[in-house]
Amino acid sequence: MSQSDVERELAELRERVRRSPAASNDLSALQKAIAGVNAQWHISATLPPPAPGAPLTWRAVYFVKRVARRVMAELLNTLVQQQNTFNRQVARALTELAAQENRVADTERRVVELERRLAELERRDPK
Repeated sequence: MSQSDVERELAELRERVRRSPAASNDLSALQKAIAGVNAQWHISATLPPPAPGAPLTWRAVYFVKRVARRVMAELLNTLVQQQNTFNRQVARALTELAAQENRVADTERRVVELERRLAELERRDPK
């Protein structure tokens, strides 16, 4: 590839990114909510370890919670898996809902454009 080809490809890629809905700040409330759901649908049953230098009370709480979770591991893992499955399905449904909303908006724009063109044709040729 020549330098001009590379520059042209980069310019086209930048233009596509600028036009993409994720790159623009005019996301609808539904699109913003869906982005949040998709970013955080997965939950974990594990506790993060205490930070170095954490207070002794936090270390004790962490140890007690860790022991309790080991005792309840099977039940807890089952519940977390079920919740993750549900969250994933909700995220997919919301994404499909947004896609449907976009298709409806496109169809409405087309109908408005066709009605405008029909009215223009009727004005030109009133029979």
